[in-house]
Amino acid sequence: MSSGILHEDGKIGTNEDFSGLAGLLESAISGVRASAASSTKIMLHLDQGGKNQLYTWYFGGLLKESPNLDFDVFGLSYYPMWHGTMEGLQYNLNYLATTYNKEVCVVETAYAWTTEDGDGEGNVFISGDEEVGGYPATVEGQFEFMNDLESIILNVPDDKGIGYFYWEPEWIPVEGGTYATSAGVAYKNDTVTPSNTWDNMTLFNFQGNALDSIKVLNKPCENLLTNISFEQNGITTSPSGWNVWTSDSSDENTVRTEYGDAYDGDYKLTFWDDKEYSCSVYKTYTNIPNGTYKFSIWAKTNGKQDVLQLYAKNYGGSELDTTIETSDINWNIFSIDKIVVTNHTLEIGVYSVAGANDWCNLDLAMLRKID
Repeated sequence: MSSGILHEDGKIGTNEDFSGLAGLLESAISGVRASAASSTKIMLHLDQGGKNQLYTWYFGGLLKESPNLDFDVFGLSYYPMWHGTMEGLQYNLNYLATTYNKEVCVVETAYAWTTEDGDGEGNVFISGDEEVGGYPATVEGQFEFMNDLESIILNVPDDKGIGYFYWEPEWIPVEGGTYATSAGVAYKNDTVTPSNTWDNMTLFNFQGNALDSIKVLNKPCENLLTNISFEQNGITTSPSGWNVWTSDSSDENTVRTEYGDAYDGDYKLTFWDDKEYSCSVYKTYTNIPNGTYKFSIWAKTNGKQDVLQLYAKNYGGSELDTTIETSDINWNIFSIDKIVVTNHTLEIGVYSVAGANDWCNLDLAMLRKID
Protein backbone atom coordinates (compact mmCIF):
# COMPACT_ATOMS: atom_id res chain seq x y z
CA MET A 1 0.00 0.00 0.00
CA SER A 2 2.98 2.34 0.15
CA SER A 3 2.09 3.86 -3.23
CA GLY A 4 -1.68 3.51 -2.77
CA ILE A 5 -4.19 0.93 -4.02
CA LEU A 6 -6.24 0.34 -7.17
CA HIS A 7 -4.24 2.69 -9.38
CA GLU A 8 -5.06 5.18 -10.70
CA ASP A 9 -8.04 5.91 -8.42
CA GLY A 10 -6.24 5.11 -5.18
CA LYS A 11 -2.71 6.06 -6.17
CA ILE A 12 -0.94 8.61 -4.00
CA GLY A 13 -0.79 11.61 -6.27
CA THR A 14 1.69 14.37 -6.86
CA ASN A 15 2.27 16.84 -4.04
CA GLU A 16 1.47 14.00 -1.62
CA ASP A 17 -2.21 13.86 -2.56
CA PHE A 18 -3.79 11.13 -0.41
CA SER A 19 -7.39 12.04 -1.28
CA GLY A 20 -8.02 9.17 -3.69
CA LEU A 21 -6.54 6.58 -1.35
CA ALA A 22 -8.40 7.97 1.66
CA GLY A 23 -11.71 7.85 -0.20
CA LEU A 24 -11.27 4.20 -1.18
CA LEU A 25 -10.22 3.17 2.32
CA GLU A 26 -13.16 5.01 3.88
CA SER A 27 -15.55 3.17 1.55
CA ALA A 28 -13.95 -0.21 2.20
CA ILE A 29 -13.99 0.28 5.96
CA SER A 30 -17.62 1.43 5.87
CA GLY A 31 -18.50 -1.78 4.05
CA VAL A 32 -16.88 -3.91 6.74
CA ARG A 33 -18.56 -1.98 9.54
CA ALA A 34 -21.96 -2.36 7.85
CA SER A 35 -21.57 -6.13 7.46
CA ALA A 36 -22.32 -9.01 9.79
CA ALA A 37 -18.62 -8.92 10.72
CA SER A 38 -18.79 -5.33 11.96
CA SER A 39 -16.52 -6.06 14.93
CA THR A 40 -13.71 -7.35 12.71
CA LYS A 41 -10.43 -5.60 13.39
CA ILE A 42 -9.25 -3.61 10.39
CA MET A 43 -5.54 -3.41 9.62
CA LEU A 44 -3.58 -1.13 7.30
CA HIS A 45 -0.37 -2.82 6.14
CA LEU A 46 2.87 -1.33 4.81
CA ASP A 47 6.27 -2.82 4.03
CA GLN A 48 9.71 -1.71 5.35
CA GLY A 49 8.76 -1.96 9.01
CA GLY A 50 12.12 -0.73 10.28
CA LYS A 51 11.91 2.59 8.45
CA ASN A 52 9.95 5.05 10.54
CA GLN A 53 10.31 7.83 7.96
CA LEU A 54 8.05 5.95 5.55
CA TYR A 55 5.37 5.49 8.21
CA THR A 56 5.43 9.06 9.46
CA TRP A 57 5.10 10.33 5.88
CA TYR A 58 2.43 7.84 4.85
CA PHE A 59 0.14 7.91 7.86
CA GLY A 60 0.76 11.59 8.44
CA GLY A 61 -0.55 12.32 4.95
CA LEU A 62 -3.35 9.76 5.06
CA LEU A 63 -4.70 10.81 8.44
CA LYS A 64 -4.41 14.48 7.57
CA GLU A 65 -6.75 13.74 4.66
CA SER A 66 -9.01 11.47 6.73
CA PRO A 67 -8.47 12.23 10.45
CA ASN A 68 -11.16 9.82 11.65
CA LEU A 69 -10.21 6.84 9.48
CA ASP A 70 -11.66 3.88 11.37
CA PHE A 71 -8.97 1.21 11.59
CA ASP A 72 -7.59 -0.77 14.50
CA VAL A 73 -4.14 -2.16 13.74
CA PHE A 74 -0.95 -1.05 12.01
CA GLY A 75 0.47 -3.98 10.03
CA LEU A 76 4.15 -4.03 9.12
CA SER A 77 6.30 -6.25 6.93
CA TYR A 78 9.78 -6.72 8.31
CA TYR A 79 12.73 -8.61 6.86
CA PRO A 80 15.98 -7.54 8.59
CA MET A 81 18.09 -7.92 5.44
CA TRP A 82 15.84 -5.48 3.53
CA HIS A 83 13.80 -3.34 5.90
CA GLY A 84 16.20 -1.71 8.37
CA THR A 85 17.58 -2.65 11.77
CA MET A 86 15.84 -4.38 14.64
CA GLU A 87 16.32 -1.18 16.65
CA GLY A 88 14.55 0.70 13.87
CA LEU A 89 11.67 -1.77 14.00
CA GLN A 90 11.35 -1.39 17.77
CA TYR A 91 11.33 2.39 17.43
CA ASN A 92 8.72 2.31 14.67
CA LEU A 93 6.42 -0.09 16.52
CA ASN A 94 6.65 2.01 19.67
CA TYR A 95 6.09 5.22 17.72
CA LEU A 96 2.96 3.94 16.00
CA ALA A 97 1.49 2.41 19.15
CA THR A 98 2.03 5.49 21.32
CA THR A 99 1.38 8.20 18.73
CA TYR A 100 -1.89 6.76 17.45
CA ASN A 101 -2.95 4.59 20.42
CA LYS A 102 -3.44 1.55 18.17
CA GLU A 103 -2.22 -2.02 18.12
CA VAL A 104 0.71 -3.07 15.95
CA CYS A 105 1.45 -6.40 14.28
CA VAL A 106 4.34 -7.70 12.16
CA VAL A 107 2.27 -9.40 9.49
CA GLU A 108 5.06 -10.64 7.26
CA THR A 109 8.54 -11.79 8.26
CA ALA A 110 11.09 -14.57 7.66
CA TYR A 111 14.77 -15.41 7.84
CA ALA A 112 17.01 -17.97 6.15
CA TRP A 113 18.08 -21.23 7.76
CA THR A 114 20.67 -21.94 5.04
CA THR A 115 22.24 -20.29 2.01
CA GLU A 116 21.90 -23.49 0.00
CA ASP A 117 19.47 -23.54 -2.91
CA GLY A 118 16.82 -26.24 -2.78
CA ASP A 119 15.80 -26.22 -6.45
CA GLY A 120 18.92 -24.84 -8.13
CA GLU A 121 17.11 -21.78 -9.45
CA GLY A 122 18.46 -19.16 -7.05
CA ASN A 123 17.23 -17.58 -3.83
CA VAL A 124 16.27 -14.07 -2.75
CA PHE A 125 18.31 -14.52 0.46
CA ILE A 126 21.98 -15.03 -0.39
CA SER A 127 25.20 -15.18 1.62
CA GLY A 128 25.74 -11.41 1.81
CA ASP A 129 22.35 -10.96 3.44
CA GLU A 130 23.63 -12.55 6.65
CA GLU A 131 25.84 -9.55 7.38
CA VAL A 132 23.04 -7.08 6.69
CA GLY A 133 20.41 -9.12 8.53
CA GLY A 134 22.60 -9.60 11.58
CA TYR A 135 22.10 -13.33 12.08
CA PRO A 136 23.78 -16.40 10.57
CA ALA A 137 21.77 -18.30 7.96
CA THR A 138 21.46 -21.38 10.14
CA VAL A 139 18.59 -23.04 11.98
CA GLU A 140 19.93 -21.54 15.21
CA GLY A 141 20.30 -18.11 13.59
CA GLN A 142 16.74 -18.26 12.28
CA PHE A 143 15.48 -19.21 15.74
CA GLU A 144 17.50 -16.41 17.37
CA PHE A 145 16.06 -13.83 14.97
CA MET A 146 12.50 -14.93 15.68
CA ASN A 147 13.11 -14.89 19.43
CA ASP A 148 14.49 -11.36 19.23
CA LEU A 149 11.54 -10.30 17.07
CA GLU A 150 9.15 -11.79 19.60
CA SER A 151 10.85 -9.83 22.40
CA ILE A 152 10.59 -6.61 20.39
CA ILE A 153 6.85 -7.10 19.93
CA LEU A 154 6.38 -7.95 23.61
CA ASN A 155 8.27 -4.74 24.50
CA VAL A 156 5.80 -2.44 22.74
CA PRO A 157 4.26 -0.23 25.46
CA ASP A 158 0.80 -0.89 26.89
CA ASP A 159 0.66 -4.44 25.43
CA LYS A 160 -0.11 -3.06 21.97
CA GLY A 161 2.20 -5.48 20.16
CA ILE A 162 -0.21 -8.28 19.27
CA GLY A 163 1.99 -10.72 17.35
CA TYR A 164 3.52 -11.67 14.02
CA PHE A 165 2.96 -13.89 10.97
CA TYR A 166 5.77 -15.96 9.45
CA TRP A 167 5.80 -15.96 5.64
CA GLU A 168 6.02 -18.48 4.04
CA PRO A 169 6.88 -21.35 6.43
CA GLU A 170 6.01 -24.35 4.22
CA TRP A 171 7.08 -23.13 0.78
CA ILE A 172 9.52 -25.96 0.14
CA PRO A 173 10.85 -26.71 -3.38
CA VAL A 174 8.58 -28.95 -5.46
CA GLU A 175 8.75 -29.78 -9.14
CA GLY A 176 7.14 -27.09 -11.26
CA GLY A 177 6.59 -24.82 -8.28
CA THR A 178 6.69 -21.05 -8.65
CA TYR A 179 4.92 -18.00 -7.24
CA ALA A 180 1.57 -19.07 -8.76
CA THR A 181 -0.16 -21.98 -10.47
CA SER A 182 0.32 -22.42 -14.20
CA ALA A 183 -3.16 -20.93 -14.66
CA GLY A 184 -2.21 -17.89 -12.60
CA VAL A 185 0.98 -17.36 -14.54
CA ALA A 186 -0.94 -17.62 -17.82
CA TYR A 187 -3.57 -15.17 -16.59
CA LYS A 188 -0.84 -12.58 -16.00
CA ASN A 189 0.67 -13.29 -19.42
CA ASP A 190 3.89 -13.94 -17.55
CA THR A 191 6.76 -16.17 -18.54
CA VAL A 192 8.72 -17.56 -15.63
CA THR A 193 11.01 -20.50 -15.04
CA PRO A 194 9.37 -22.75 -12.46
CA SER A 195 11.34 -22.01 -9.31
CA ASN A 196 11.07 -21.25 -5.62
CA THR A 197 13.37 -18.45 -4.52
CA TRP A 198 12.05 -18.65 -0.94
CA ASP A 199 12.95 -22.26 -0.17
CA ASN A 200 15.75 -21.39 2.28
CA MET A 201 13.51 -19.19 4.46
CA THR A 202 10.94 -21.83 5.37
CA LEU A 203 10.49 -23.63 8.69
CA PHE A 204 10.96 -26.99 6.95
CA ASN A 205 14.00 -28.42 5.19
CA PHE A 206 14.03 -29.17 1.47
CA GLN A 207 12.57 -32.64 2.15
CA GLY A 208 9.65 -31.25 4.16
CA ASN A 209 10.90 -32.12 7.64
CA ALA A 210 10.25 -29.54 10.35
CA LEU A 211 13.30 -27.59 11.52
CA ASP A 212 14.08 -27.19 15.21
CA SER A 213 13.39 -23.47 14.80
CA ILE A 214 9.67 -24.18 14.30
CA LYS A 215 9.32 -24.27 18.08
CA VAL A 216 9.43 -20.47 18.00
CA LEU A 217 5.78 -20.65 16.91
CA ASN A 218 4.82 -22.05 20.31
CA LYS A 219 3.05 -19.69 22.67
CA PRO A 220 5.57 -17.06 23.85
CA CYS A 221 7.00 -17.78 27.28
CA GLU A 222 5.58 -15.45 29.87
CA ASN A 223 7.51 -12.67 31.52
CA LEU A 224 8.65 -14.14 34.84
CA LEU A 225 8.95 -10.73 36.46
CA THR A 226 6.07 -8.95 38.17
CA ASN A 227 5.47 -5.22 38.50
CA ILE A 228 7.48 -4.98 35.30
CA SER A 229 6.81 -1.27 34.74
CA PHE A 230 6.81 -0.24 38.41
CA GLU A 231 3.15 0.78 38.24
CA GLN A 232 2.15 -0.83 41.53
CA ASN A 233 2.36 1.04 44.85
CA GLY A 234 2.51 4.55 43.36
CA ILE A 235 5.56 6.48 44.55
CA THR A 236 7.59 4.17 46.77
CA THR A 237 11.08 3.10 47.77
CA SER A 238 9.96 -0.55 47.97
CA PRO A 239 8.45 -1.55 44.60
CA SER A 240 6.47 -4.79 44.76
CA GLY A 241 8.12 -7.80 43.13
CA TRP A 242 11.65 -6.42 43.49
CA ASN A 243 14.43 -6.34 46.06
CA VAL A 244 16.26 -3.06 46.65
CA TRP A 245 19.79 -2.64 48.03
CA THR A 246 21.53 0.65 48.83
CA SER A 247 24.93 1.30 50.38
CA ASP A 248 25.09 2.56 53.96
CA SER A 249 26.07 6.02 52.71
CA SER A 250 23.03 6.30 50.44
CA ASP A 251 19.78 8.00 51.39
CA GLU A 252 16.71 5.84 51.89
CA ASN A 253 15.08 7.29 48.78
CA THR A 254 18.06 6.79 46.45
CA VAL A 255 16.02 4.09 44.71
CA ARG A 256 12.41 5.12 44.22
CA THR A 257 9.56 5.15 41.74
CA GLU A 258 8.59 8.45 40.15
CA TYR A 259 5.56 9.62 38.22
CA GLY A 260 5.86 10.90 34.65
CA ASP A 261 8.20 10.60 31.66
CA ALA A 262 7.85 6.81 31.78
CA TYR A 263 8.48 4.43 28.92
CA ASP A 264 5.48 2.23 29.74
CA GLY A 265 2.56 3.39 31.84
CA ASP A 266 2.86 6.30 34.28
CA TYR A 267 5.72 5.35 36.60
CA LYS A 268 9.42 4.58 36.29
CA LEU A 269 12.12 3.48 38.73
CA THR A 270 14.85 6.03 39.44
CA PHE A 271 18.39 5.85 40.84
CA TRP A 272 19.57 9.27 42.12
CA ASP A 273 21.26 10.95 45.07
CA ASP A 274 22.88 14.32 45.67
CA LYS A 275 26.05 12.57 46.89
CA GLU A 276 28.00 9.48 45.85
CA TYR A 277 25.93 6.31 46.07
CA SER A 278 25.75 2.61 45.23
CA CYS A 279 22.52 0.70 44.74
CA SER A 280 20.78 -2.13 42.95
CA VAL A 281 17.34 -3.46 42.20
CA TYR A 282 17.17 -7.21 41.71
CA LYS A 283 15.14 -10.41 41.70
CA THR A 284 16.24 -13.87 42.87
CA TYR A 285 14.83 -17.21 41.70
CA THR A 286 15.57 -20.49 43.48
CA ASN A 287 13.39 -23.00 41.62
CA ILE A 288 13.13 -22.15 37.94
CA PRO A 289 13.44 -24.61 35.04
CA ASN A 290 16.91 -24.99 33.59
CA GLY A 291 17.29 -23.51 30.13
CA THR A 292 18.23 -20.32 28.30
CA TYR A 293 16.80 -16.99 29.47
CA LYS A 294 16.88 -13.38 28.31
CA PHE A 295 16.76 -10.38 30.64
CA SER A 296 16.04 -6.88 29.33
CA ILE A 297 15.06 -3.46 30.64
CA TRP A 298 14.48 0.00 29.17
CA ALA A 299 16.65 2.82 30.50
CA LYS A 300 17.49 6.52 30.35
CA THR A 301 20.63 7.84 32.03
CA ASN A 302 23.24 10.58 32.00
CA GLY A 303 25.78 7.73 31.66
CA LYS A 304 28.42 9.19 33.99
CA GLN A 305 28.28 6.44 36.62
CA ASP A 306 31.43 4.46 37.47
CA VAL A 307 29.30 1.33 37.02
CA LEU A 308 25.80 1.01 35.61
CA GLN A 309 24.92 -2.43 34.33
CA LEU A 310 22.45 -5.25 34.04
CA TYR A 311 23.75 -8.44 35.60
CA ALA A 312 22.87 -12.12 35.85
CA LYS A 313 24.56 -14.44 38.34
CA ASN A 314 24.25 -17.62 40.43
CA TYR A 315 22.80 -19.48 37.43
CA GLY A 316 25.62 -22.05 37.17
CA GLY A 317 28.12 -19.97 35.22
CA SER A 318 30.22 -16.81 35.45
CA GLU A 319 28.43 -13.53 36.11
CA LEU A 320 27.14 -11.84 32.95
CA ASP A 321 26.99 -8.05 32.62
CA THR A 322 25.71 -5.53 30.08
CA THR A 323 26.63 -1.86 30.47
CA ILE A 324 23.79 0.66 30.30
CA GLU A 325 25.24 3.35 28.08
CA THR A 326 24.49 7.07 27.95
CA SER A 327 20.90 7.60 26.88
CA ASP A 328 19.77 10.91 28.32
CA ILE A 329 17.19 11.89 25.69
CA ASN A 330 15.43 8.73 24.52
CA TRP A 331 14.60 5.43 26.17
CA ASN A 332 16.74 2.52 24.96
CA ILE A 333 16.57 -1.19 25.68
CA PHE A 334 19.51 -3.11 27.16
CA SER A 335 19.67 -6.87 27.56
CA ILE A 336 21.59 -9.99 28.50
CA ASP A 337 20.61 -12.40 25.76
CA LYS A 338 21.79 -15.89 26.69
CA ILE A 339 21.65 -16.80 30.37
CA VAL A 340 22.01 -20.60 30.48
CA VAL A 341 20.59 -21.72 33.83
CA THR A 342 21.87 -25.15 34.90
CA ASN A 343 21.08 -25.19 38.64
CA HIS A 344 17.47 -23.92 38.80
CA THR A 345 18.75 -20.69 40.36
CA LEU A 346 19.14 -17.16 39.02
CA GLU A 347 19.59 -13.59 40.20
CA ILE A 348 19.08 -10.73 37.76
CA GLY A 349 19.19 -7.03 38.40
CA VAL A 350 20.60 -3.57 37.72
CA TYR A 351 23.60 -2.34 39.74
CA SER A 352 25.05 1.17 39.95
CA VAL A 353 28.06 2.88 41.49
CA ALA A 354 27.53 6.57 40.89
CA GLY A 355 28.65 10.06 41.72
CA ALA A 356 26.56 12.89 43.10
CA ASN A 357 23.60 13.75 40.86
CA ASP A 358 24.20 10.86 38.45
CA TRP A 359 20.81 9.48 37.48
CA CYS A 360 19.18 6.50 35.83
CA ASN A 361 15.54 5.76 34.98
CA LEU A 362 14.33 2.17 34.44
CA ASP A 363 11.10 0.77 33.01
CA LEU A 364 9.49 -2.30 31.41
CA ALA A 365 11.72 -5.13 32.61
CA MET A 366 11.44 -8.58 31.07
CA LEU A 367 12.80 -12.02 31.92
CA ARG A 368 11.77 -14.80 29.52
CA LYS A 369 12.81 -18.39 28.97
CA ILE A 370 13.70 -18.54 25.27
CA ASP A 371 14.86 -22.15 24.95
